Amino acid sequence: MKSAVVSGTSAGIGAAVAEEFLRRGYTVVGLSRRGNSELAAHGEYLDLRADLRDGDAVRSALAGLDAEVTAELCAVVLNSGASPAPSPLAEATWESAADAYASNVATALHLVQATVPFLRGRGGGSLTFVGSSTANGREPSRWPYAASKAALTSLMRACSVEFADDRVVANEVRPGPVATAMTVGGTGERGNAGERFLSLLNSGYQTDWLKPASTVARWVVDLAEFPANGPTGQVFNYSRKVV
Repeated sequence: MKSAVVSGTSAGIGAAVAEEFLRRGYTVVGLSRRGNSELAAHGEYLDLRADLRDGDAVRSALAGLDAEVTAELCAVVLNSGASPAPSPLAEATWESAADAYASNVATALHLVQATVPFLRGRGGGSLTFVGSSTANGREPSRWPYAASKAALTSLMRACSVEFADDRVVANEVRPGPVATAMTVGGTGERGNAGERFLSLLNSGYQTDWLKPASTVARWVVDLAEFPANGPTGQVFNYSRKVV
């Protein structure tokens, strides 16, 4: 049985991605600080709690996995992250930016470094990054978040080159607005806001398409299943904003 590692699975996109992998028959290793008791009830889901900003904590968590799980690891989804509250650029602090980098870049770097040896051991696989169209830098009030997401894209492209000879592809999904707790509050906590609710919301949402996390999850897992000679180093943008 193939296995996948997904970060940030306590809720939202990460939880939906884990569910989609499970639906496709994978064993899923979920990494988050809070855990996900509902997913943990599934026999093929392994709920690991770790602060991904701490590289040692990530390596320690993965070291406890059964050898058969790591031997079949073929997909890693770098989803963990956080977004600081918007503020005028003139008032932005470096502390806010540094925190965004720790949450959105360090977490991905640590997981890449901890999992690539397993992908190499299996003969290849994929690294799929969950990015943001804000990385284009068009929203000054979100500069700390945008800068961290731009750095995440740089990391993705570096991975696509660094691990090409290992048959590892690296790509990024920029989903645009998603109905999660970050965008619509508690209604989207598990990324499954009702279709009627989303239809009503989108009818007055003139700038971009708000979609359920389950839709984004299908895109992410489709990319994660690209073959070794498939696209790599690419940004797949599902936002109306210019990349």
